Parts: sequence; C-alpha cells; structure tokens
Amino acid sequence: MGQERVNGSGKMEIAAEQKKRFGCVDWFCNGTGKVHAALMMMQLGFAGHQILSRVALTSGLSQFVYAIYRNGLALIIMGPFAYVLEKKDRPPMTLKLMYRFFLLGLTGIVGSQQLFLAGLIYTSATFAATMQNAVPVITFLMAMMLGLEKVRIGRLDGQAKVLGTVVCVAGAILMSVYKGPAVYHGWAKEDGNEDLHKLVGHFLGSHLVRFGISQWQLGGILLLINCISWAAYLIMQAPILKVCPTPLTITAFTYFFGSLQVGVLMFIVTGGKINWSLSWGAQAISVAYAGVISSGINFSLQSWAIQKGGPLLVSLYTPVQTIIVAFLSVLLLGDSLYLGSLVGGSGAVLGLYLVTWGQVEHRKRDALEIAAETKNEDLEASAHPHFPTSVSSLTQPLLNDQHGEDRDQKIKY
Repeated sequence: MGQERVNGSGKMEIAAEQKKRFGCVDWFCNGTGKVHAALMMMQLGFAGHQILSRVALTSGLSQFVYAIYRNGLALIIMGPFAYVLEKKDRPPMTLKLMYRFFLLGLTGIVGSQQLFLAGLIYTSATFAATMQNAVPVITFLMAMMLGLEKVRIGRLDGQAKVLGTVVCVAGAILMSVYKGPAVYHGWAKEDGNEDLHKLVGHFLGSHLVRFGISQWQLGGILLLINCISWAAYLIMQAPILKVCPTPLTITAFTYFFGSLQVGVLMFIVTGGKINWSLSWGAQAISVAYAGVISSGINFSLQSWAIQKGGPLLVSLYTPVQTIIVAFLSVLLLGDSLYLGSLVGGSGAVLGLYLVTWGQVEHRKRDALEIAAETKNEDLEASAHPHFPTSVSSLTQPLLNDQHGEDRDQKIKY
C-alpha cells in the first residue's frame, strides 16, 4: 500500500501542477497567455528590425559588419544582466555546456543570419521568403522525432496540432506566392528585387557553381540549410534549458560564439578587406535597434518562451512576422496591400490558433488522465487495507520504527 500511496501522491502533484498551469479559466494569469504575448512582442521587434536593416544594408553596410556589431552590442548589454540576475540559478560552466553554446551560435547566428542572405543572392526574394515558412514544419518534425512534442493522432488535440501546422504554413506560403489584386494602393514605386539583391553583396563567389550546380540550385540548398539550422537552434535550446535554466546566460554565450564565428567567416570570404565604419544615421540606428531589441530582448524572450511553451510554439510565430512586416511596409514604406497577404495572413493566424488550442487541450487531457488514474489507485488501496503490496513489507513484515528510513528508501526505488 505504501508504494501505491507514494505513486498516487506524486501523480496528484503532477496533475495539480498541470491543471494549475493549463486548465484554469484565467489562462493569462497562469502563464500561457504571457508566453503568447511575449512571442507577439518578439515578432513585432523582429519586424521592425527587417524594416530598419533594409534601409541600412541598402546604404552600403556590410552584412558581416552588421552582424558583428549587432551581436557584439547585444553581448555587452546582456552579459552583465545574465551574470547578476542568474548567478544563483546558473550551473557550473563545463566544457559540455560550452560545446552546446558553440552549436547554438553556429545554428542561431551564422546559420540564421548569414545563410539566408547567401541563398537570397542566387534565387529571389519570393523564393527565399517562401522557404522561411518551412521552419515551423521542420521544427514540428524534429520535435516529434526527438520526443519533445507528443502528438496523439487519434485524439482531437493531436489532429488540431497537425492541421494547425499545415494551415499556418500554407497561409504564409500563400502570402509569398500569390499576390492577387491590390486591396490598398500605397505611395511607393515598385522596383522589383534588384535592390534587395544588391544589398547582400557577393557572398560565396561564382567559383562555387563550377561543380555543375546552378545558381538557383545552390541558393535553394543554402536556404534549406538555413531553415534546418534555425529549427535546430530552437530544438537544441529545450534540453539545454533543462540543465541550464538561465535564458539570459544561454543568449549571452550564443552571441559570444556566434560573433566569433561570423568574424572567422568574414575573413574567409572577404580576405579581411572590409569597411568597419558606420554612418551616423540609418546604419547606426539600425545596428543599435538590432543589438538592443532584436538580439538583446528578443533572443532572451525566445529562450524564455521555449522554456515555457516549447520550440514548436515559438517556431509557429515565424509566419506572424511576415504578416506584421506586410502591414508595417504599407504604413512606413508606402507598399501596397494585396489580397494574397490578407487571405494568407488569416490562414496563418487560424493555424496558429489551432496548434495553440491543441497544446493546451493536450495538457488538460493529460492532467485529467493522471487524476483519474490516481483516483482509481486510491480506491483499490482503500478496498484492500490489510493486504500490503510493497516488496519491503512482504520480505520484512515486522519492521520496527528504527528501520523506517530504510523502508522508505526501498519503497522509492
């Protein structure tokens, strides 16, 4: 009976925690709503970064210098906060953790920031934007394969997760490939993708296409690796946060290793011939915004959101950034608003809602199942009070009080 009561008590605690976190009506107060609010603010920050970086890079700022200044500034800001605020919770910095931080810098900084621009040079802006919307799908598949995201297809919540992922990505892709008639005519002139191609510069060199790979194929491969890299970055944070539950520290080390890696890549590609100067205007403002908001605040919010909601939920907000950028472009840059953006954006929001509902419902059902199982075990234990079932009581039924500690130890294991 002792074994059943120990298990029952543990399961009741788990069920109570699950219900407290995901089952109450006031979903914002128990933490779930705060995660979504943080993710929405994060996408607003990234959207503003896209608008400002577009202006800065068009003015001649190198993508490598931009990345090093951006991540270096974020490291200077986040480092002291991470050291002071997370000093008590931070585990010892072992070589294994340093290796994991190195991989985060490789995937989250080099892979996400540099490979996207490299792939853009050899394809088109539409193709690159469409490929980025594959990140939620890749993250979902990675999470399932690694056991980080459970999907029960036979249940309604599992079906909602799968359907929501498909609808979310389909809506975002529709925004990229279907333009449609203009719903709102902006004041800016459309000049195609030529300026966008010029701003990224020459990254890999034309000699790489001499191996029989076309430029379009090379660009597609680079963009695919970029999406896989970003999804891997989101996935890798989940197990790291379990052993190192300090989002600010993880973010700071990611910037440190990422900046070093971008610097090495810059010297390999350019041979060290690069202009490090910044103009006092769009370039300086863009770097400051990217360092403080995009890298400093957003990456920290992202690590915290992964810790609270999982990598899949964070990745599903990627299409939301596309929606925000579309509207900011209309308001700030005078771009026109087209039917494809409205229809696709609605689909992305609907898909996001389905997945969110599926995650909350999944946890609520799991909590109810644990509570029901615990209740059945307690009923069975009370129905047979004179028949002990633990191994220790059968082998030594007359244990006295001085052996109580040993008995408890046997029950636990």
